[in-house]
Amino acid sequence: MCTINENDQTPVRRFLDQSGVVWRFGHKPVYDKVNAAYFEGKKCNHAPNSLEKLVEDAMKTWEMEGRHKVDTRQWQSIDQERFQIRVNKGSVITAADVSTLGNYNTLMATCPLYDSSIPNQQSHETFERVFGEGFAFEVTEVMRGPPHVVFTFRHFGKWTGRYSAESAAPTGEWVEFHACAFANVDDDLRLQEVDFFYDPNPMMAKIMGISTPIKIDGQVSVGKRD
Repeated sequence: MCTINENDQTPVRRFLDQSGVVWRFGHKPVYDKVNAAYFEGKKCNHAPNSLEKLVEDAMKTWEMEGRHKVDTRQWQSIDQERFQIRVNKGSVITAADVSTLGNYNTLMATCPLYDSSIPNQQSHETFERVFGEGFAFEVTEVMRGPPHVVFTFRHFGKWTGRYSAESAAPTGEWVEFHACAFANVDDDLRLQEVDFFYDPNPMMAKIMGISTPIKIDGQVSVGKRD
């Protein structure tokens, strides 16, 4: 369960000051906005140097490198020889896939309400518009520690922009989804194999303005647009 600690720390994304990095946008990213969203909307305050804090920072570091470092050989958050991820027991996703296709397109490819064929940059611009104050990440519980880490997390942000021109108008409310992950890591908490399990469809339905049941590929899903 979440524990409260008044001596909470700002999220640590390691390797931001690594020399010689090929940054996707020509410079290292600034996380002031998403950090502010994190502090405003988080439900856990993990003690400094706790396992929960270390796992959370390791995942934030990987997300940063996947989004902003073009050359996967410069990713220090992963085991270069073993890294791979899967979502909901889907296809294996490599570091090259994440770098080329983008975090959203690879991690939400199994979501029927999301079009993972859009370009990498467009996918990020879409969610940066929807969550204009930042889309934050928080580890909620660590059930087992290294080397076979099992943890739960949530992604959350204020809904401030339209998903598309035809989608529902934003309400400014907090929107989130919850997930579980099984991660093999090395002694430095570098990611090796990670399996994610989550259902982002309710979140997508919310920001798309979908509310009544329909069938997608023969399966009942969350609905059609009002």
